[in-house]
Amino acid sequence: MPSFENKLRDLNHQGQIIVDGQAFSVEQLLGQALSIRNSLPQLSAQKVAVVYCDMLSFTLALLAFDGFCASLYLCSTDTSKSLDSDWYRWTKNAETKQASPEPNQLAVSQNVSHNIASKWYLASSGTSGQPKWFPHTLSELTRHIKVSERLQSLCWANLYEPHRFAGLQVLLQALLSGAKIVDVNCQDPVQQVQQYALFNVSALSATPSKWRQLLMSGQLSTLALTHITLGGEIADQALLDCLSEQFPQANIRHIYASTEAGVGFVVSDHKAGFPKCWLKEGVNGAQLSIDNNNQQLHIKSAREFDKTLADRIDQNGFLDTQDKVQLVGDRVMFLGRASGVINVGGEKVFPEKVESVLLQVGSVQQVRVYAKNNPIMGALVAADVVIMDSADWSTVVRNIRKACKLTLQRFEIPVKLVQVKAIEVNASGKLSRR
Repeated sequence: MPSFENKLRDLNHQGQIIVDGQAFSVEQLLGQALSIRNSLPQLSAQKVAVVYCDMLSFTLALLAFDGFCASLYLCSTDTSKSLDSDWYRWTKNAETKQASPEPNQLAVSQNVSHNIASKWYLASSGTSGQPKWFPHTLSELTRHIKVSERLQSLCWANLYEPHRFAGLQVLLQALLSGAKIVDVNCQDPVQQVQQYALFNVSALSATPSKWRQLLMSGQLSTLALTHITLGGEIADQALLDCLSEQFPQANIRHIYASTEAGVGFVVSDHKAGFPKCWLKEGVNGAQLSIDNNNQQLHIKSAREFDKTLADRIDQNGFLDTQDKVQLVGDRVMFLGRASGVINVGGEKVFPEKVESVLLQVGSVQQVRVYAKNNPIMGALVAADVVIMDSADWSTVVRNIRKACKLTLQRFEIPVKLVQVKAIEVNASGKLSRR
């Protein structure tokens, strides 16, 4: 099985990582990765925690250690703390007791042998407390990556953290297709877009919540985007319509994937949900079904699921995704996570379903629906709402009430609407629901 380094070397592409305005070529990355590996022969066939600090040092570590170490645990600083203390940790400024790598200096030392089929472990972003780790092979991680002259001309920006599944997919797609990828070290949406414009970013990947933040910045139109991907949350029709209107020529794709299951399927018809016919025909090598008892989506892909998921796999090999769905005409629509329901007097309310209704109301830019404790009903539905600066709050409230009465059942309608300036997203780019 070819390593990440060999895949990149064999493709002979001209991809680049751009950090702080400085471009690093594939040749420079490969040279420095070789230097790192040669300096650490004691790590052969061992396990290593690759702690994400920035895209450059992280990529160098992946190139150096894949095929050389038995296991690569891709971590944030926080998730690395859950690992055994005797593990080797690679960070930018090296608990290796050596200086930070200088990627612009090519290595000249002899190559250390590396032909191990490394396992890449990623932590589930949806866990609380101790993270759950799921193994992948490089072959599985790159199964859906496409290479073409058109894709090679792209300049990517990644609003996912690369140590998470979605962010790693973007990083691998960019490098293995010979494209450029920009690392911007700021969190403010206005500054992010301004930096992307400087580097002519044409492909951008983010959660729906992050896309709404970028749209609210008022700067997104300065980018000439031709490739837009969304994932990690439900892509509602209002958001897809807004992106389609602003970037009519762009290839817009909603990717359904998870850390434990990998990439399931990709929806590219600019419509929320996915076609009902996929339940019979399958898609991209994956088979889909709906459990009639709990209305949850089940998926069976080409990859073998980890044994820790045994309690979620049925006798036919289908994994329960724990995502609730509903048939609406010729579409299968996502309702939300089974674990995220609000119990209102015994009735189940999906926050994502209510949010999708509110987001279709004019002047509403972002919404977070949550439970409000109630001594009689157990909980009631409440919502924080961000509106356009020019909008009148009382008018928006009336329009929200009207839309809710037309679309939602009585117990689903928010009893409290709170106007807020901004809504927090967590480290994975998803709406913060805690």
